[in-house]
Amino acid sequence: MIRWGVLGAARIADSAVVPAIRAAGQEVAVVGSRSLERAQAFAGRHSIAKAVGSYEDVVTDDAVDAVYVALPNDLHEPWATAALSAGRHVLCEKPLATDAGGARRMAAAATVSGALLMEAVMARFHPRTTALLDLVGSGELGDIRAVTASFGFRMDRPDDYRAHPEQGGGALLDVGVYGVSMSRWVAREEPANVRGLAGFLPTGADAWTSALLGFPSGAVASVHASFLTAPYQLVEVVGSTTSVLVPEPFTAGRARDAQLLVDGRAPIGPWRADPYEVMVRAFAAAAEAGAREAPLPAADAVATATVLDRIAAATRPPR
Repeated sequence: MIRWGVLGAARIADSAVVPAIRAAGQEVAVVGSRSLERAQAFAGRHSIAKAVGSYEDVVTDDAVDAVYVALPNDLHEPWATAALSAGRHVLCEKPLATDAGGARRMAAAATVSGALLMEAVMARFHPRTTALLDLVGSGELGDIRAVTASFGFRMDRPDDYRAHPEQGGGALLDVGVYGVSMSRWVAREEPANVRGLAGFLPTGADAWTSALLGFPSGAVASVHASFLTAPYQLVEVVGSTTSVLVPEPFTAGRARDAQLLVDGRAPIGPWRADPYEVMVRAFAAAAEAGAREAPLPAADAVATATVLDRIAAATRPPR
């Protein structure tokens, strides 16, 4: 059994990941926050035995085998690296880092430590995503011609770190990471060309970003991320012979039937699963088996971060 330490009392840790750790039969040994009171309240809600008022006390705790990083984006690299240096496995919220350089440094730290590092893109572990990628790999869709991947919601909190670029905020890093990852997985190659448009908040963080990714095979992906819309998600994969529509592709959970719609109509599925629990089980199994690589390798996060950097460069406002 893996003993977990949680860095940060974030909403996603509270509502999804800690319950998933428990459902996967793992132990949460300690939670840490810069506010001891907040850590104690979190621990009380989840019956966690130990709460501490610093991140350092989590990563150095001898009762911890793996650390889940649920911090603002700019804190992912320093604290994941600290945990890796202490010999802890690390499951880190997406994006792995605020840029590709940070992601590469984190991957290198994992290699040196011998511990596992994985970006917590839970959607990759939903059985419907596995079915979609198997369908693409089978050739049943023909040659992949186009991918559309959209994720948006209304973010109205100016004090949220997502509104502040110095904290790794912006729609591209927050929800664009899903669309870029999915497009790469479906295309099974890296884009040769990147184009983009974006609109910006007064703080300088992008409020929305749209990008076109051109792949060497000739496939094109259209990725849309926004903080200004009603909640919406969509993935569509168009092949030379068949298309597949994926409703609610990124946050489907145990409470909903998840389907694939072939040519927009004929359903495949449904699947019901908690992708966080599946992700945690896969990560913990790899750690317990002494695997040298996480189920979703850190190299995948580096590749996604590289594309995100290229989109950001293509959409950066003139000075």
